[in-house]
Amino acid sequence: MPPTNSNSTSPPDGVNSTLSNITMGVLSDLMAPTTTTIDPSQFIPQVNFCEGLNASCACHTEYASYEALERIILGLVAVPVIMFGILANVTSMRIFTHRIMSSSSINWYLAVLSASDTLILVSAFFVLSLPRFGEYLTWWRANYISYSVTPYMYGLMMTAQTCSVFMTVGVSVHRYIGVCHPYKSVEWLPKKRVTTFIIGLLTFSVIFNTTRFFEVHISNVCYRANIDYYMPSLQPTALRTNELYMQLFFGWVYTVVMYVVPFTLLIALNSMVLSAVRRSRRMHMVSQVGCGAESEEFSKKAERKERQTSIMLVAIVLLFISCNTLAFVCNIIENMEIGGPLYETLVTLNNLLVIINASCNICVYMLFSDKYRMLLRYYLFCDWSRQGELLVSSVLN
Repeated sequence: MPPTNSNSTSPPDGVNSTLSNITMGVLSDLMAPTTTTIDPSQFIPQVNFCEGLNASCACHTEYASYEALERIILGLVAVPVIMFGILANVTSMRIFTHRIMSSSSINWYLAVLSASDTLILVSAFFVLSLPRFGEYLTWWRANYISYSVTPYMYGLMMTAQTCSVFMTVGVSVHRYIGVCHPYKSVEWLPKKRVTTFIIGLLTFSVIFNTTRFFEVHISNVCYRANIDYYMPSLQPTALRTNELYMQLFFGWVYTVVMYVVPFTLLIALNSMVLSAVRRSRRMHMVSQVGCGAESEEFSKKAERKERQTSIMLVAIVLLFISCNTLAFVCNIIENMEIGGPLYETLVTLNNLLVIINASCNICVYMLFSDKYRMLLRYYLFCDWSRQGELLVSSVLN
């Protein structure tokens, strides 16, 4: 028979720990903390039996609900955003790998960025949205599935988030060289070197987050009396509670690597790109005085295309910074060990913003890229015949 309620209170499952970036929330929230009312002495006569890290089912007899704000924002609002984002990113991956788009190496970054954003959304769905959505519907099987895959999805989510951050930095570096050092871009950015650079960023993202897959484990599957359902009990591993590891991966070092360095590079590089674009436009207007009409029209078209590409990439960066600034703030608050209801509310809003960021790059692509819009119409109307390919090629070339 499953354990029944009695008279005492135990701490929640897990510990109050930061799951950085998209999972800035406390670990206990993600693991659906339980508030039990049992008498530990009836199992083992030990005063501190039901401490937070105890894996015994005797300490996890009740399921405690998420806050209403979390259920609404991450359970109801985030789910349609995630579904849209997954479809949008899969479409973007196909468009950027189309032979017409893949001829430009800068689109390789955007294809990988779309892939990493897809992984962020898939893992965020299982780790953040599914348990809250399941609780809202009292569909406990959803929570069971979420907690069962969390140890793996958490590592995947952190890897994809790191990849997304540094792929955004990578595309900014690429564009900076192309705009601010145009005569050296051919020498500095051959396709082989770009490929090596992208692979290097991916390798760094995987290595940097390898240990994330070993931070959380399922310690037990416990019966929860108040919902009449068995639920996995998630616990941090010894690695996750190691003091040195905590300082490196959840302290100021992590803040510098994942926030300070990327934000500084993105702001500096894109400021110089915008300045160079404005300068180029003024020089172009002066140089076109006295030129023939046909030459002037061709030059205007080429200059407009380059300017649109630069502005599109800057817009992607601005979207990234605006949606991740709150994550930066939450990370600093966590490092300062300031908690409370306000912090938890900020964490919930931050998670939603990161999900929005991973879903909405398609809006920027559609706004600034003629080729993207053409290929999007091509795929939406499913004109995948040979004639359709020829039509697209003739229009875009």
